[in-house]
This record gives sequence, C-alpha cells and structure tokens, in this order.
Amino acid sequence: MDYAFKQLFGNEKNKDITVVFLNAILAKSGRSPIQQLYFQNIEIGGEYEEDKKSRLDLLIRTENKEWVNIEIQINNEYNMIKRSLYYWSRLFSEQLKKEQSYKELYPVISINIMHFNLLDETDAFHNIFHLHEIKQKYPLTDMIEFHFVEIPKLITAWKNNQLDPWEDVLTRWLLLLGTVDRQRNHFSQCNWLGLRLLAPSKGFCKTPTLRIKKS
Repeated sequence: MDYAFKQLFGNEKNKDITVVFLNAILAKSGRSPIQQLYFQNIEIGGEYEEDKKSRLDLLIRTENKEWVNIEIQINNEYNMIKRSLYYWSRLFSEQLKKEQSYKELYPVISINIMHFNLLDETDAFHNIFHLHEIKQKYPLTDMIEFHFVEIPKLITAWKNNQLDPWEDVLTRWLLLLGTVDRQRNHFSQCNWLGLRLLAPSKGFCKTPTLRIKKS
C-alpha cells in the first residue's frame, strides 16, 4: 500500500490527483483549497528499520507555504499518536534556519491514514484535532492540525449503508484507496481509472460512471 500510494500521490505527473485528494481532506477542517503544491524530499523519523517497511511519509508544501505530511500505516505498532506528534514537531521546528524570525513559521498539517482502528472514543472514520481552550473551545492557533483516518471504520460504515460515496468526495477517494492490491502493492487499471475520474486529466479517460462494489 505504501509503495502504491507514493507511486500515485508522490508523482509529479499526478499532481492534479494529489491536489484533489488533499482538498477533499482539508475541506473537512475548513482550510482554503490548494491550487498548487510542491513535493519535498526531506526525510524525518525512520529511526528504525521496520519504519521503512510499513510507513511512508509524503511531504508536500502548498502555495500558501503550509507543510502537509501524509503518512500511511498498515500495521498497528501502538505508537501512532506519539509518532505523529514527533513528526509534526520536527517539521515545525526545522522550518527555521539560523537567525530567522518566528514569523517565518507556517502551519504543519499531519494526515494519518491507517488500516487499523486507533480511537476507541468514536465510530467516525475521520477525526481532526486542533489546539483549543478547554472550556470556551476557541482556537489557540492554526499552526497545528492532525487528521486521523481509520479505514476499517470507513468500510464498516459503508457496508452498513451509513455512507454514500456519491455524496462525499473523500469517502470515494478512501474506498478506492482501500481496494489497492496489497500482495502486489500496486493500483490496478480499475483503480487508476477511478482515481482519474475524481481528478480528470484532459484526454485520459472518458468513462462516464464509476462503480464501487461492496464485498
């Protein structure tokens, strides 16, 4: 899944797909739509050999200078929240070079897509976290944002007819991503056509409809 994800979303020729995917996620937190993005080659974390096998960090910078870190996690190593905080802190602090002002700091957004359940407190598959005042709930800053997407909860809600993929762009994206061939670690032609229908490129595909079947 991680290799297939990078093959699709970390590829310059597929920027249009990456933009639409990110906008589907970030719209849930009320952020402005991304028009342009830039892939970054900075590596953070990965202190352990097993990290390279199960986790992929895709780092993107938007035209608004926001940093977006997308992380795919297949296996539950029971450290997801602390890992996410660590990666966020590294990205935030490493923005500043020597003698730069704190004004040069920009938001860091962490997006975690997991093939296991993490949050026992809710059945919602997409949860977003900010820093808020505990009683009055007003935000402290927009510099920190965490998204946790739990694929098993998404599949359960869909099979129970609690979600309609045609009414929610993000649901369609995630259902398609969930059909990646894990053993061969790639997207099938059906996946490619479906994803391109969500972010069409001129002349790529003229198929009018996309069907997602429940197994």
